Amino acid sequence: MMRLLLLVALVGCGSKHQPLAKGDPTAQEGRYRTGTPGKGWSKVAPGGADRAWFNRESGATIYFDSNCKARFEDKPLDDLITHLTFGMANGDPLREETLNLGGRTALMRVYNGEIDGVAVQLSAVVIKKNSCIYDALYITSPTAFDGEMTGFRRVLRGFKN
Repeated sequence: MMRLLLLVALVGCGSKHQPLAKGDPTAQEGRYRTGTPGKGWSKVAPGGADRAWFNRESGATIYFDSNCKARFEDKPLDDLITHLTFGMANGDPLREETLNLGGRTALMRVYNGEIDGVAVQLSAVVIKKNSCIYDALYITSPTAFDGEMTGFRRVLRGFKN
C-alpha cells in the first residue's frame, strides 16, 4: 500500500510547487480549503498535489489538487474525471454521484482499478470554479474502501474557494 502513497505524490504536476514569478497564472493554485479526514489519518507531504493524507491502518490515501488559469481546461466534468483516472480505473464506474461542493456542481465516480499490479478501489471527484479545476482522489484496497469513505467525504464537505 505504500506504493499507493507514492502514486499520490506523483499524480499531480510536480512543477507547480516551484517558486512563482510575479503575476504567474498558477499563483491561485492551492488557495482553497478542505475538510480533514479525521481520526486515523495523517497529513503527508503531498508531492505534486496541494494536500494529501494517509491512513496507515487501512493503507488508504486521499489526494486533493488544483490547476488554475493557464492549466485550466474548460471541459465537461465527465472528460476531466476520465483524464484524472486514466491508467488506474478499470472498466465502467461502479457508481456515480453529483455533489454540490463550494457552491458548484461536482462529479464523483467510484471505480475498481489496479496500480502496479495491485487491485484497488478508487473514488475520483472533479470541480470547476473560478478558472480552476479541483480534483480529489481516494484510493485504497477494495476491502477497506467503504470503511474509509467517510474520511474522504469529510475532506470534500470542507471544500471552499
